[in-house]
Amino acid sequence: MKDRIAHIIRAKNLTAAEFAVRLGIQPSNVSHLLSGRNNPSLDFVKKLKETFPEYNLDWIIMGVGPMTVSEPFVSSMPSVSPQEVGPMAENVVETESSLDVLETKSQSESISAQSTALPKGIIFLFDDDTYKILSPR
Repeated sequence: MKDRIAHIIRAKNLTAAEFAVRLGIQPSNVSHLLSGRNNPSLDFVKKLKETFPEYNLDWIIMGVGPMTVSEPFVSSMPSVSPQEVGPMAENVVETESSLDVLETKSQSESISAQSTALPKGIIFLFDDDTYKILSPR
């Protein structure tokens, strides 16, 4: 997260002290964050988002998704051919074709019974026989 904070400071052409003033915090706090001595508090993150609302909170905190709220999300995952997928490709069936929702047979049978289950990722299958897997990092 400290690298993303440093990126915002550079992108805005600010010094660490100017950045601190804009956020209403002590310059030493920014220095400690950038050096890795301290981790950002929730209060710091809230002030950062209020001061620079164009930055995506998921990107600031976790480094995932687009950097700014106006930027579309583009995965950097490589395309893989179906031959590389192996037996997993046999279990994938299309449901609700108008929505292009894909799920495995075993998932479709157990999702309703496991209301606390969380998805591990999303698989996008393309008509050129490639796929991309998006997963949280």
